[in-house]
This record gives sequence, structure tokens and C-alpha cells, in this order.
Amino acid sequence: MVLRTLMLVTALAVLPVAAFADLAISGQDGKQVRAGDGLPMVPTPDSVAAIEFSSTKAPRIIGMINVCSTQMGPPSALAVAPDYSFVLATCPQKFGPDNKLAATNTVAVIGLDDPTKPRLLETVEAGMGATGVFMNKKATIALVTGVGDDTITLFTIKDRHLTRTAQVKLEAKAEPRDVLIAPDGQFAYALRFGDGKVTKLAIKGDQLSRVADFEVGSQPDGGSISADGRYLFVNDFQGAPSTTKGNGATVLIDTRTGKITDAVEVGALPEDVVQSPDGKYAAVVVGNGSATVRNAPNYNAVFGKLVIFRRDGGKLIHVTDGQIGHACQGVVWSGDGKRLLVQCSVERDIRVLDFDGKFLTERPGDALKMVSRPGVMVTSKAR
Repeated sequence: MVLRTLMLVTALAVLPVAAFADLAISGQDGKQVRAGDGLPMVPTPDSVAAIEFSSTKAPRIIGMINVCSTQMGPPSALAVAPDYSFVLATCPQKFGPDNKLAATNTVAVIGLDDPTKPRLLETVEAGMGATGVFMNKKATIALVTGVGDDTITLFTIKDRHLTRTAQVKLEAKAEPRDVLIAPDGQFAYALRFGDGKVTKLAIKGDQLSRVADFEVGSQPDGGSISADGRYLFVNDFQGAPSTTKGNGATVLIDTRTGKITDAVEVGALPEDVVQSPDGKYAAVVVGNGSATVRNAPNYNAVFGKLVIFRRDGGKLIHVTDGQIGHACQGVVWSGDGKRLLVQCSVERDIRVLDFDGKFLTERPGDALKMVSRPGVMVTSKAR
């Protein structure tokens, strides 16, 4: 009896993480108050939520903590450890004493020992306007972009404690919005929205240095890197050299040469790009000129879209599009690649779409309603 009781206690102790095959971590930004939303002109709480989901059951929020999150910049302001033991959440903005938004530079470390009860472990400082964050596969290194001071900051991680050890300063107005660490942990790539470049960085122990710069188009915002580290996906707000200027494009870059191997126009404001767990497909969230508030004249006429590509070597093959909501942001895949969750900020919801390898089918009845605008979402397999 004693042995059985001990075994039960042990099982319950590990149940919170083991019980959820697919967990999405979603950040909500309550600071973005819009007059045209038809809601009271007061901020709502920022939060980070743990969402259980799979391709066979509707998503549900299992835990939430009120910490700073953001909708500003690409949906790259969260990173989760591979074992879901903790999350990093960047914070580029806060309300000042005058109740106006001002730049800040914090990174929150959130413990997920029990995903139903997330807890704040510590808060550290990165570069000003801390936005993009990425952890290596071993969860021993994190990089954070500073949009406001053009920096990339390296933190070492031990026992879920972050120690700032290095920082690279880029050219003025480089405005790095995202950063991606290669799977081998030796290199990283900073996406420079301000001047249309990607900076390759070398990671050696707890130090960070510049290697090279690549030209990738105009206003590179968010990105993803292939599982073998060979290809970099980049969303260019204003297009690539080979596409129509001003039209958003998704670009594929060979990291060995820094050359663009393909570029496809997708529509205005491509936000997130996330590969399926098997690396076969990539999902791109596109604003597509959709309204940012409910009372906009085009609200009922123009919608965002979710674009699915298949990667064939250095080429992007279009598979299908799906209509989504307005000013949509982050996207994640289920572990089997058959379902996607998409954040739509104007509706303040997280939508569910099924993917059968050819087409997308939305499941409106399974959407999650959020109090604040959802702006970033990850899984341990995302990015």
C-alpha cells in the first residue's frame, strides 16, 4: 500500500507536463488600446497562457500568468524550453508615469513546473525595446534583440537563471526585430528590419561576435530556420529584390552562402512564419491589408490569410491559403502537423484550422476568446 501510494504521488508530480502532448504558449498584449474597437478605452491585462491542444480535441487554456507580453514587432517575443520547464517572455514597452507607452528592456522567466500554475521566477534586462527571443536546443543560451538600441544580447541559462554575458551592437537604426539560433548552436541570424539585412553571428561559449551580413530585401520582420540549419525563412514586409517592391514576400536563404534561393509574394504584412514539426511545410500569417480595428471601412471586406508552403530544397511550393481574421499574428502546429492555431488580434481570439496536406479547414466552434490582443505564440517545436 505504501509503495502504491508513493508511486501515485510520483505520477501526479510529473503529470502536469507529461499529460499534455501539445502545449502552446500564447502572449496577450493589453496595452494596445484602439479607439475603433468599440471597447472601453482602458488597458486590459498582459498575460502569458498555456494552451493544451491537439489535432483531435479543441484547445483549452490550462494556465495563465499576468506578465508583460507584446503584439509589437514579429510574433517572436516568447521562447519555451524543449521540456516545457520554463518560458522566456520579452517586454519592449511599458506604461510610464504619464500613462503613455515607453520603451523598456525586460525579459521574464516563467516556470512551468505545473503548466496549470505558471509562476514568475525572475526578470532580467536585455537591450532597450527587447523583442525577439530565441533559445538554443539545450536551453543553455538565449539571444534577445533590442529594437531600440540596435543590440543582440546573449544570456547563459543555468537552473532557469539568466546571466547576461555578451552583447553585439549593430549599426544605428538596424532595428533587429528577430533572431534565430541554428540547430547546432554555433551560429545565429539577426533580422534587421531597419536596413534590410541579416547579420550572421558566432556563438562561442558565453560570447557572441559578428560574422557577416546578408542582403535579404526590405524590412525583414520575422523568420524561421530549417531543422538542419541550411535554410532561413524570412518575411519581408516590403518585398525581396526579385519581387514587386512594396508587396510582402516570404524569402528562403541558403545560410551557407547568404544568397536568396527563392522569394514568393504573399501579400501585405507577412507576420509569422513557422515550419511544421516534420519540416515539410511552412505556415505564413499574412495581414493582407486587413483592418486593425473593428470600425474600419474595410473590416467586412478584407481579411487576413494563412499561407501554406511546401519546401523542396531551396524552393517554396505554394500549397494552399485559408482565410483568417484581422491583424492576425502568431501561428503554431500540432505535433502531428494536422492542426494549426492562429492568433487574430482584432477579434482577440485564437482560431483553429485543420490541414490535410492539401487544404485548410477552419473550425469556428473551437476558437478561444482572449481578454487582450494575442500577439505571439510558440510551442517547443515552433520556429
